[in-house]
Amino acid sequence: MDEMFSLNFRHYCYAETNLNTFGNFPRRTDGGIVFLCIAGEAVINIGLVECQITKDVETIILPGTTFTVIESSEDFWVKAFIFSKEMYDYIVLRLGISFSRYLICAPFCLLSVNSDFLKNAKLYMETAALIHKEKDNDFIPLMQRNFVQNYFLYLYNKCQMYFEHSENQGTRKQRQFYTFLSLLDRHIIEERSVTFYAEKLCITPRYLRKIIERTATGKSPKELIDKRLILEIKVMLQNPDISIQGIADKLNFPDQSYLSRYFKLHTNISPSMYRNRIKS
Repeated sequence: MDEMFSLNFRHYCYAETNLNTFGNFPRRTDGGIVFLCIAGEAVINIGLVECQITKDVETIILPGTTFTVIESSEDFWVKAFIFSKEMYDYIVLRLGISFSRYLICAPFCLLSVNSDFLKNAKLYMETAALIHKEKDNDFIPLMQRNFVQNYFLYLYNKCQMYFEHSENQGTRKQRQFYTFLSLLDRHIIEERSVTFYAEKLCITPRYLRKIIERTATGKSPKELIDKRLILEIKVMLQNPDISIQGIADKLNFPDQSYLSRYFKLHTNISPSMYRNRIKS
């Protein structure tokens, strides 16, 4: 089913896959994806956050997220369903910003063996597969939306005490850190100044540095800004219709030469060589 598993231009889809589609090079998801690991293990990046995925881990990738499988075992395998951004906006955003923020801060969860949570996750995947197989039914779009809606309503109900606790009891520094990551996603094309992001958070650049150093294993705000920008360049390099000069223009670099030097400084490879690797 791998050939059917594409997040581009799909309203809804189900697949059983090793997620090779997302290996080696970062991709931005147009829609969202929920997957349950049923075998093996993998290390993935969701934006700038690295996650260890093992058997019985359920993961939610929200629409517009940059997602990469860094490495995986030969037997790594997941069951997954995807849904469009329009479907996500219709369903999840109505449940409130606290829930959406919780999904961003806690995108994966290890479900205990023999727990109701794991049993229900497996049942949802079986239902997702049944709806995907449904043909010649005038109600298919409604069935798909109702299924995704029921999944998130179930998740909302089961996780409500956790995301409310996180919202009320989570440290201010943790909330500021994840807000900083969200701001990077929103403004990285136009803004690369530490001062800009500090002002958005209503704190000083020095205090932002302290927050990042304590929550991102010693990295500085500038390092995360650079890392996020490199991620954006890598995503754009996968589109053969955009020239390197075009990428420089879109990302507000002075010229192609400046972008190439910046990219090579952080990756030890030129943009053109990176693009050739993708082609091969």
